[in-house]
Amino acid sequence: MANQEPSPNPDALPGADPPRIHHCQVAGTSLHVEVRGSGPLLLLVHGGGEDAEVWRGIAERLTGFKVVTYDRRGTLRSGREDWPGAGSVQHADDAAAVLQALALDQAVVLGASSSGVVALQLALRHPGLVSRALVHEPGLFRHAPGSEALRNATNRAVDDHLAAHPGDWTGALGAFRRAAAAATGGDAFLAPPAGREWYALREELNAEPFLRDDLPILTGERIDAEALASSAVEVRFLFGTGSLPVFRQIAVNLAAIRGSHAIALGGVGHLLYHQPDAAAAHIREHARTTSWTAKP
Repeated sequence: MANQEPSPNPDALPGADPPRIHHCQVAGTSLHVEVRGSGPLLLLVHGGGEDAEVWRGIAERLTGFKVVTYDRRGTLRSGREDWPGAGSVQHADDAAAVLQALALDQAVVLGASSSGVVALQLALRHPGLVSRALVHEPGLFRHAPGSEALRNATNRAVDDHLAAHPGDWTGALGAFRRAAAAATGGDAFLAPPAGREWYALREELNAEPFLRDDLPILTGERIDAEALASSAVEVRFLFGTGSLPVFRQIAVNLAAIRGSHAIALGGVGHLLYHQPDAAAAHIREHARTTSWTAKP
């Protein structure tokens, strides 16, 4: 990974209070953790190519909540011991250990894309710590028949690049982006909005963990349908109206296992932090709302 971090997040709010920084010792490694504000507890779990700083724009907009973000094991400011290989189970247990280290529970946890897999596992494995899971477009391609073509194409492009250029994670990320666009008919759904190229640079800093962990491991997992159906934790599956149909299908299919419906979020796509105002408003609504019709 690169030695220097880029400039601060362009969506950071001027004058926002700085986070309270913790370095939590978790199952043999150290995790960089940030805590903002006070109020009901929100845990935001980042996905591949991301870290806590990527979610800063959303976290700072969630005033009235205690918002916890952290760099997952293997990511920029956290340790890499015993990584990668154990998938969402390890990441979910790490998230639980972070909450326990901070003496927190009853969290509303949000995960999006590959981190949606982690958020879902956290709810299933540690229900005593989670009051609700908001799972946005989880990268569980095996739960949408026919959707693995996108995953297979991107994995193949990454493998081919690394075979020719060992250790070139930035170049491999570029190969991933091109393959993803080609597999979706030229749709650059991962590209940041104009003027926010910072996100692409940050993704390059976290290219190695994304390409060694999230893409080959997390997106190849399958959730235990029986455990999901019977979990006592409330789980809401979400999808953005600006996202590809494959991600909506995954959310719809997983919600059906719960006997519920997937919820459409207007004005956002697959990567929530590209629209921080709309994303924060949706998260606020679904973190606070208690009344919800579960059945389709």
